[in-house]
Amino acid sequence: MSSASPRRPRRFRATASVALAAGLLVGVPALSGCAIFEGPTPETPVRTTPAPPKEAPKLIPDGTAEQNEPFFTEVIRTFSAGKEAVQGEPVVQAVAKAGFDKQAMQVSFDKTKTDLVADYIYVSVRIGQGCLIGQISTTDRSFSVDQVAALGPNKDVCLIGKTRPIDF
Repeated sequence: MSSASPRRPRRFRATASVALAAGLLVGVPALSGCAIFEGPTPETPVRTTPAPPKEAPKLIPDGTAEQNEPFFTEVIRTFSAGKEAVQGEPVVQAVAKAGFDKQAMQVSFDKTKTDLVADYIYVSVRIGQGCLIGQISTTDRSFSVDQVAALGPNKDVCLIGKTRPIDF
């Protein structure tokens, strides 16, 4: 019996140490009287919406992504100012209706893997080896647009990761 007693405290210390370490790894404060996060908090950058152009831009059918960025921006601006749901299908339909090739588009999913509404819908159009990418917020309908180089070995990918099939 005397040989079992010394083991119990060691086993308890080992279990307590593992529990303490596990708690620290998942962000649970342990035995601390201090605040978890100290120091400056990061600031969210202010997003500026591009001003509408004085003259309406037009689609340049044989133009580059860079040349068509002003028109794409107007298409996304018009959609974001509208009333249609910020979801992949209506966004793609608006971009296609404006004259962009639906076969060259990618769009993000409307919901997350945990079935929550996505914070943003991303739509892209590949033009040659360039991409036009639009982002629209599902909460406040704010938007941003960027023109970037296509990715991948064939330079044919605009949105990285799994995207929604455009079968509508």
